[in-house]
Amino acid sequence: MQNLLVVLIHGILIGTVYGGIALGLSIIFGVSRIINFAHGSMLMASTFAYLGLQSIFGINPYIGVFIVAPVFYVLGYFLQRFLINPLIVRERSSVVEPLSLLLITIGLWFTIDNLFMMIFGGSYRLLKNSLSDAYVPIGSGNFQLSKIIAFFGSIALAFGLHFIYHKTELGTRIRAVSQNRVAAGLCGIDVYKTYNIAFGIGVAAVSIAGAFLCQFYYVQPQMGAVFGTKSFMIVILGGLGSIPGAIIGGLLFGIVETVGAQFITSTAASVLTFIIFIVVLTIKPTGLLIKKKG
Repeated sequence: MQNLLVVLIHGILIGTVYGGIALGLSIIFGVSRIINFAHGSMLMASTFAYLGLQSIFGINPYIGVFIVAPVFYVLGYFLQRFLINPLIVRERSSVVEPLSLLLITIGLWFTIDNLFMMIFGGSYRLLKNSLSDAYVPIGSGNFQLSKIIAFFGSIALAFGLHFIYHKTELGTRIRAVSQNRVAAGLCGIDVYKTYNIAFGIGVAAVSIAGAFLCQFYYVQPQMGAVFGTKSFMIVILGGLGSIPGAIIGGLLFGIVETVGAQFITSTAASVLTFIIFIVVLTIKPTGLLIKKKG
């Protein structure tokens, strides 16, 4: 039972990080209904940014987040402004099929991953510092300090996004656009600028999650595919656009993977998360925390 409790705590820590990574995708998907297949690639790019800041300038990722997050916000803002918005405008005019938005993010995914593979190669890198090597005893187990910081950091990120989403004028605009962009436009809201901001916030959020992740997970150009896939499942499982749903979905995934791996193989435990995903959506297609309209 003591070992099971230790494993459960590990699952909660990892699951919260999963949820933190999925938060940015939840914002983007919930507002503009854009399936951003490059989400994992942007996470990967942020971990390389933190690795570079520490290797070249000696800046710890927890400090580097104040540099990387604003840069990634601007990057996300202009990606939406100049790459995605023109496609949305064209689709509204029935010039192209909606499939183009899907293809452009897939193209970004492959472009970013292969660009980093060409520049940095496929070797695995570990970011080492005093915090990443520290452990904290809890009960009968020892837990990486970086995972504990990632747990609280992901919760803080979720609260921050929830505050923006529900307690600010910007959040009101974002929610209005997510519910009905035509009606929001008629009320004087700049719909496409709101899309830009939401995409920028989503990319900045995943870059913040990257600061937590790179402290205990390897940095490699293909790492984004793993977390990108899980993020999609977590966001859909928790409910599109639901910030608490992303955290709860991440917790469910983390606990099932870690606890399940004590009784079956790690691969089978990962398959188990897919089974739970299918079962939950069969019973409640809108996700765990989204009520069905009507």
